[in-house]
Amino acid sequence: MDLESRDSVNVKPAELDVLGQILTHVGSTLDDEALDQQIESFPLICLTSVDEELHGFLFGSLERIGGTPCVLWGAGAARKGKNAGPSLKALVGELYRRAAISFPDEDVLVAGQIAHPAGYTLLGGLSDICPRPGYSPTGEERAWGRRLAKRFGSKARYDDKAFRLKPGKQPARVFDTRTMKVSSTSKAAEMLGSPDPAAGEAMIVFGWASAEALEDGLSPGRK
Repeated sequence: MDLESRDSVNVKPAELDVLGQILTHVGSTLDDEALDQQIESFPLICLTSVDEELHGFLFGSLERIGGTPCVLWGAGAARKGKNAGPSLKALVGELYRRAAISFPDEDVLVAGQIAHPAGYTLLGGLSDICPRPGYSPTGEERAWGRRLAKRFGSKARYDDKAFRLKPGKQPARVFDTRTMKVSSTSKAAEMLGSPDPAAGEAMIVFGWASAEALEDGLSPGRK
């Protein structure tokens, strides 16, 4: 599997067509307009390829929100099959690698919009994940949820007590991880439920990557 990341504005029209095909392949309802909006909102794109064919992608951003360094997941997906899990983990890992370079010696907040249980698997290795089963978020954590909802353009539909987006007129721009196999009976899956991203539903999740973990090569799923 090959992995690369580059400025999203440099994505070629032919590549955008393939990204749309990947979204259709996994069952996403995001269209070409949504992809164009992702390019405007997220300056980076990570891409995986298998046998020279684009297999997965993830729009992302390394930025500061109120002075806090952040890694933000935009829309993304990976084709079905045995390479789905490794592809999704590689995409997240590439953003971590770049974060270690961009924010040396700083703890980093990692956040995204998800609608599938595997999204929680990709938060592995982070600390203070929110929301999480059996935990009552603090006022500051709820405030972070509101900040992130505003950044993702979802503020009007955001419930800061449940960390959820209510249904809307447009599909939620989630990191679509449905092709990655995880247990449907896990506590995280039970907490997430079955939001419908096609109807605009999703959950905003976040956690913290320590400077030491990033420097040491943090990867999804790491304990």
